[in-house]
Amino acid sequence: MTQADSADATRTWDDAVGEIAARIAHDSFGTGPLAELRRLDPKQGAPNAPALHRLLARYVPDDWLGGDAMHRWTLLVHLLALAAPDQHRGGPSLGAALFAAGYSEGRLTRLLEARGAEFDVVLPRMVRFLVAKGESLNPYELSRLVLRGGGEAERLRIARDYYRAEAKPSDAA
Repeated sequence: MTQADSADATRTWDDAVGEIAARIAHDSFGTGPLAELRRLDPKQGAPNAPALHRLLARYVPDDWLGGDAMHRWTLLVHLLALAAPDQHRGGPSLGAALFAAGYSEGRLTRLLEARGAEFDVVLPRMVRFLVAKGESLNPYELSRLVLRGGGEAERLRIARDYYRAEAKPSDAA
């Protein structure tokens, strides 16, 4: 086992996501590559975006890209680029951010019920909505939602956090 293999064995999704988010947000990344990532169509079979492949080659081990994982990483990088440079630096949980931004219950329901190709459509819309409203999003929670394929636990957490934020007494009252 080489030193690089050993380093890959100890990496986590959060390590890779944090490094990708930081790289995309850095001034030296450039507006051209950022625009390229924002224009990505995650539904496309094999994206031909050099900026995507550079990021994946640098931060994501090859064994994490098998099966439909390449598609999921492409979607995640696209979403992080949509939120760059400032909206993916921490922030509340996705559910709380959605509530604070005024995301309607109907949109939330569509997000929570989306599967397959529809999931790839509603996630970029959600991120664009949050960015337009000036809300930050948590890149690690977003990554778990995307990389786990929108698993039930991630969806329930979004719903729970949304309705907990709704249930909190407002300061204006």
